[in-house]
Amino acid sequence: MFIRPEGDFVYVEINNKELDRLEEKVVDLSPCFVMENKTKVSMPDKLAKGLAQSAFWEEYSSRCIGCGRCSFVCPTCSCFSMQDIFYKENKNMGERRRVWSSCMVDGFTDMAGGHSFRKKQGDRMRFRVMHKLHDYKKRFGYHMCVGCGRCDDACPEYISIAHCANKLMSIVEEK
Repeated sequence: MFIRPEGDFVYVEINNKELDRLEEKVVDLSPCFVMENKTKVSMPDKLAKGLAQSAFWEEYSSRCIGCGRCSFVCPTCSCFSMQDIFYKENKNMGERRRVWSSCMVDGFTDMAGGHSFRKKQGDRMRFRVMHKLHDYKKRFGYHMCVGCGRCDDACPEYISIAHCANKLMSIVEEK
C-alpha cells in the first residue's frame, strides 16, 4: 500500500487484488522520493590557516547549551565514555561499562588532573564540524555527515551544521 497526502486529498494505491474492491476511485499513482536536499552544503578542500583559532567559533560558545542532542540523533556519531559500576554485595567487585556519550557534552574530554581538551562549546562545535566535514573526508575520501538534518531538527537552539559549513566556506573564499 502506498499513501500520499496532498492538499485536501489522500492518494492511495493498493497492490493487493483482494483489497482492490475497497477503493472508490482508482488513480494511477507512483511514489515520489526525495532525490536531493533543499539545503546545499559546501566545505572547502583546503582550510585557511588559523581557522581553528578563529573568532568564528565564539558564536557557538554563546549559542550552544551543550545538551548533546545533535550527536545523540546523528546516525554517524559513535562517541562513548567508560563508567565504573561497583556492586553493593561486594565492594571489591564491579564492572566497567561502555556508555553512549557525546563530544558536545560537558566533561567528555576531561582527563585526570582537571585537564580538558575542549572547555568551551565553540571548541566542541569546531571539533564536531571539522571531524564530520573535513578530517574524515581528508582521510577516507568522503564526508562523514550524511546530510539527513537530524541534528538541525533536534537542536533546541536552532544551530545548523549545514549553515556552519557554508559560513566556513564563505570565510575561506574571502581569504
